[in-house]
Amino acid sequence: MYVRVFFIFLVSIFFTGCGALASSTSNQESNSKSWMIHPPADTAKYFYGVGYGETQKEAKSDALATISAKISVEVASNFSSSVTATRYGNNEDVLNETKNDVVSKSKQIQYDDVKVKDSYKDNRQWAVLVEVDRDTLSKTYERKLKEVDNRLKMEWELYQDANLFEKLKYSVLIKKYLKETDGFFPLLHALNPNYDDSSYTSRYLKYTKEMLKTQAKMVFKIKSDKNSEPLASLIRSKLSEKNISFSNKNYNALIIITTKAKKRRYKSTNEKFAKLIFALRKTTIKVIDKHNKVLSNVVYKTKSGSSEGFEDAIARVSKYEKKIAQKGIIAFITGN
Repeated sequence: MYVRVFFIFLVSIFFTGCGALASSTSNQESNSKSWMIHPPADTAKYFYGVGYGETQKEAKSDALATISAKISVEVASNFSSSVTATRYGNNEDVLNETKNDVVSKSKQIQYDDVKVKDSYKDNRQWAVLVEVDRDTLSKTYERKLKEVDNRLKMEWELYQDANLFEKLKYSVLIKKYLKETDGFFPLLHALNPNYDDSSYTSRYLKYTKEMLKTQAKMVFKIKSDKNSEPLASLIRSKLSEKNISFSNKNYNALIIITTKAKKRRYKSTNEKFAKLIFALRKTTIKVIDKHNKVLSNVVYKTKSGSSEGFEDAIARVSKYEKKIAQKGIIAFITGN
C-alpha cells in the first residue's frame, strides 16, 4: 500500500515538473497518464481498473482484483432480489451463509477478454489501466450457467422417474448443482442490471419444493449394533432436522448400522498421547426396503482415541460429525 502511494506521489511530482519545464507535447503525455491518479469511472458498457506490480502481469492482475472487488459490492446489493435468495425463502441462516459464499466467489471472477488501455513503468514498478467489457463478461457467465443448468435438467428427469428413496439419493447431486448456480444470478444482475432470470426462477423453486416434499414423505427405521448406537442417535438427529420421520412399523426404508472396531495403542514420547486408547472402526451403513432390497451401502473407516478406554473411543462421533458437515446427512447415508 505504501509503495503504491509513494509511486503515485512520484508520478505526480514527475508530471508537475514536466508541466513546468517541458513543451506542449510533454504536457499532453502528462495528461494521458492522469488515469493513475484519477482512474476512469465505470460505465454501462465497461469496467475500469488500475493496478500496480513489479511486472506488467502482476499489475494487470492487481487491476482485475480491483474490478472484482467493485463487482462483489454490486453482488452483495443484488443478492436479495436474485433467484438464489428467492429459493431459500425465509431461512435466514442459510441465506446469510449463502450470501457470504456468493460474495466471496464473486471476488474470484474469471476474465477472458481484458484490454490493457495504458501502462507506465518507472524504476520501481508497473502501473496498468485495464478495460473489461460488461457484456462479454456477462455472456461468459450466462454460458457457464447454462452448462450447469443442462446437467441439472438431466438429473431432474431421473429424479422424477425414481422411487422415494432414489429421489432422496438424486437430490444430493441436484442440490449440489443448485448450489453451484447460486453464485451466477447475483453476479449476472451485477454485470447487467437488465438481466432476466425469470426462466430459472419458477423451475428452481419447483425443484426445491418437490425435494422438500420428498423428504417429508420419507420415513425411516434405524437399527444398530451396540458399537453404532451413538452414531445411530446422531443420524436420527440430523435426519430430523430435514423433517424426515421415523417409525418402527410404517417405514419406507430401514437403516442398518454396524461397527467393527480394533483396539490400538501407539508408542510415543508424549505421555498423554501414549496413554490414549484408539479404536480403529469399520462402520457399514446399509439401507434396505421392506422387501430386503438393498437401496444403498456405504462403509466408513475411522480412527478415534480416548483416555477413558476402548468403549469410549468407539462411541466418539466427532469424526462422523465432520464427514456429515462435509457431505450432508443424505449423502453420508447413501454414499453419494
